[in-house]
Amino acid sequence: MRSSAAVQSRIATSRSRRGSTFKYFRRLLGYVWPHKRYLVPALFCVLIMAVAYSASIGSILPVLTVLVKPEGLHGYVDSYIVQRRYKCELTIYNVLRHRRVEDVPDASAKVRFLQPDSPLVKHTPIREGDFILAVNGAEGDAVTIFDLLATAKGEVNITFRPEDGSAADTVVLDAPRLPTRLAVLDRVVSFIPGGLSPGERWRTLASVLGLLMIVVVTGSLARLFAEYLTAVVNNLAVLDIRRQMYSHVLNLPLNRFAESTSDTMSRFVQDMHDIFRGLNNFFQKVVAEPFKAVGAVGLAFMLNWRLTLVLMLGAPLALVVFRKLGKQIRRANRKLLIGYGQMLSRLEAVLTGMRVVKAYGREHYERRRLFHIDRHLLRQQLKMGFIEALTSPAIEIVGFFVAGGAILFLARTMFDRSDSSPEFITMLVCLGAFFDPLRKLSSVYPKLQRANAASQRIFEIIDSDSEYDRDPEYSELAPLKSTIRFENVTFTYPKANRCAVRDVSLEVHKGETIGLVGPNGSGKTTLASLLPRFFSPDSGRILIDGQDIARVRLRSLRRQFSIITQESVIFPDSLRTNIAYGRSDATEAQIRQAARKAFADEFIEQLAEGYDSIVGEHGATLSGGQRQRLAIARAILRDAPILIFDEATSQVDPESEQKIHQALQAFLQGRTAFVIAHRFSTIANADRIVVMDDGTIVDVGTHDELFSRCTLYQRLYETQLRESS
Repeated sequence: MRSSAAVQSRIATSRSRRGSTFKYFRRLLGYVWPHKRYLVPALFCVLIMAVAYSASIGSILPVLTVLVKPEGLHGYVDSYIVQRRYKCELTIYNVLRHRRVEDVPDASAKVRFLQPDSPLVKHTPIREGDFILAVNGAEGDAVTIFDLLATAKGEVNITFRPEDGSAADTVVLDAPRLPTRLAVLDRVVSFIPGGLSPGERWRTLASVLGLLMIVVVTGSLARLFAEYLTAVVNNLAVLDIRRQMYSHVLNLPLNRFAESTSDTMSRFVQDMHDIFRGLNNFFQKVVAEPFKAVGAVGLAFMLNWRLTLVLMLGAPLALVVFRKLGKQIRRANRKLLIGYGQMLSRLEAVLTGMRVVKAYGREHYERRRLFHIDRHLLRQQLKMGFIEALTSPAIEIVGFFVAGGAILFLARTMFDRSDSSPEFITMLVCLGAFFDPLRKLSSVYPKLQRANAASQRIFEIIDSDSEYDRDPEYSELAPLKSTIRFENVTFTYPKANRCAVRDVSLEVHKGETIGLVGPNGSGKTTLASLLPRFFSPDSGRILIDGQDIARVRLRSLRRQFSIITQESVIFPDSLRTNIAYGRSDATEAQIRQAARKAFADEFIEQLAEGYDSIVGEHGATLSGGQRQRLAIARAILRDAPILIFDEATSQVDPESEQKIHQALQAFLQGRTAFVIAHRFSTIANADRIVVMDDGTIVDVGTHDELFSRCTLYQRLYETQLRESS
C-alpha cells in the first residue's frame, strides 16, 4: 500500500506539471519586454487592426439595412435608440402584412414588444399592438416617429391609437435619459447622408462604403506595421537568447561537452527556429485574434446578448481540446529535437571522417545508420503532423455544434419577424467572426507548444551551473613560484565505467620539464587536463604553491597555462588572429616575433596575403606541421609560466618535426612544462619522466633510471617511443 507521503508527492508533481504548461514559453516573453520601443507600437497596431476587423464586420449591418430595411439606415438607428431608451420595440405597420385597422395609415409606427420595465408600461396605457401616430403634436410615418422619440427631451406627448380600434388618445411622460453611447451613435450617423428615395439610398450606401474603405486601408496599414514590428521584436529577442546561451555555453565546464557537441549545436539552430516561430505566431495571432473575437462578440452582444452567452459555451470546450493535444505535441517535439541532435552528431562524424568512410567502403553502412536516425525523426514528425492536423478539425467540430445550436435558437426568435433579415445575417457573420479566431488559434497552439519544448531545452543550458559561479568566493592565484603537487587525485569521466586517473600523487618543481608517457588510455591527457581545471577531481587535491586550485579564481588559474593540444586547434580566421588568440593586446611586432620563434613565419611569408591569410575550417588549408607551429607560436606569444604540450607529430614531415622540437626546446627554457610524449625525441631532455598505466603512476625518473628498472617503460621505449624517433 502506498504511503500518504508518496501519494502527496505524486499529486504535487502532477500539479506542478499542470501548472507549467507554458512555463518556459512565458519565460521567453521576458526577453521580449526589453524591446518595448518596438513592442508597444506593434501591440497598438494590433489593436487598430482588431478594431478595423470588428468595424468591417459591423459594417455588414448598415449596408444590409440600407439595401433591405424600408426605414433606411437613419430610421434603423433611430429605431435602435428608441428600443434601448424606451425598452420597447417598434415596427412599421404594413396593411398587406398586418391585420387592417381602420383610420391607421400605412407605414405607421406600431408597438411590437414592450419590456416589463418599459416607461410606456409604467406610465401610459400603451400596450403591444397599439399605434403611435404623433409625438409632441408632430404626426408622421414610422420613420418620423422613430426620429422624434429618439431625439425627444423633457416631457414627451405621445398620441396613440389602440389596436382594438378605439379612439386615439394622448399621454405625457418624461423622456428617459439618452445614454452617452447612443448619443454618440446618433451624432456619427447624422454625418451620413440620409433619405429613402433610390438616389438618397445610393448616396447613403456610397458613404458607408467610403467609410468602410478608410477602415480597411487603416487596418491593412496597421497589419503591415504590426507584422514588421513584431518580426523586429522577435528577432531581437531570439538574438538576445542566443547571445546569452552562447555566453553561458562558453562558461560551462568542459565535461558538458565531453560526449558530443552536436546536441548543443542543434539547440542553437533547430530549437531557436522553433522559438522564433512560436514568438512570431504569439504576437501575430495569439495577441491579435482574441482582439478580433472580442470585437465580434461585442457586436453580437449588442444584437442579442442571450444568444451570445450561449455561444461562449464553446470556448471552454475548445480550451479542453487545446490542453489535451498540447501535452502530446510538447512531448513529441522534445523527442524530435533530441533526434535532430543525434542526426547532427552522426553527420558530423561521417563528414569529418569521410576519407576513412570511402577508404574502407563503408558508404552503405553509414547511409543505413543515417536512414535509421531519419526514420526515428520521421516517426516523431508524423506524430506531430497528425496531432497538428487533428487540432483544427476538432475545434471546427466543436464550433459547428455550438454554432449550429445557436443558429437554430436565433432563427426561432427572428423568423417570425419579416424585417429581421439584416440582424439575422449580421448575427451569422458574428458567429463566423467569433469562431474564426478560435480556428486560427487551433493551428497556432501546436507551434506554441513546439516553442515551449524548444525553450525548455534552451533554458536547460542557460540555467546550468557555470564553472565561474563560485569565483567571487575565491582568491586570485599568483604566478607559479615553487611547486605543483598532486595529492591522491582520482577522476572518472561522466558515464564511464572506470577511473581515468586513480590515486595519483606527484610533485613538480618550478622550471621542471615533466614527460608523461604510457599506453593509449593510460590517463596522460586526463592528468594534464586536471591542472587548468578543465575537469574537477572526484577526490584528492591539486596544489599550486600550496593553494588548492579548486579554491582559486578560475581565470587566474588558467592565466598560468599555455596549452598545445594533440590536434592543433586552428580557427577559420586570419593567421594573425590565430597566433594572437591567447593575447588579444599583442602588437604586430610581438606576433611576428612569436611566429619566427616557432618557425611559422617561413610558410606565412610565402602566402599571398601573409599574416592576413584566412585559413579554412579546422585549419584544413594548412599541413599538420604548419598547424602545430602556429599552435606553438600562439603559446609563445601567451608566455604563460606553465606549458602543457600534447605531442602530435605523427602526421608531420621530418623537417617540420625538427623545427617543432627546436621551437619547443627554446620555449621550455626556465618554464614548467608537462609534455605528453609519443616520441622519445620529445622527452629526451625532460628532467623527469612519469610512466602511467591504467590511470595510475607506475614509476617516475630519468630515462636511464626508468630504462634500467621499469619493465613498462622498456616496452614503451622499444615498441613506441624509439620506433617513432
